Amino acid sequence: MGTLLGLLGVVAFVVGVVGLSAAVTFAVVKLTPPKRPDAPVTEPSE
Repeated sequence: MGTLLGLLGVVAFVVGVVGLSAAVTFAVVKLTPPKRPDAPVTEPSE
């Protein structure tokens, strides 16, 4: 029974770490302003 609880604990830890990293990544993407290009990008004329 102890092995099963240990395995569930490891699974919960991995899920928590992945969830925390996803939340931090989402927050950084939403909070940081986008970088503006120095020159405007123009379409090549045909």
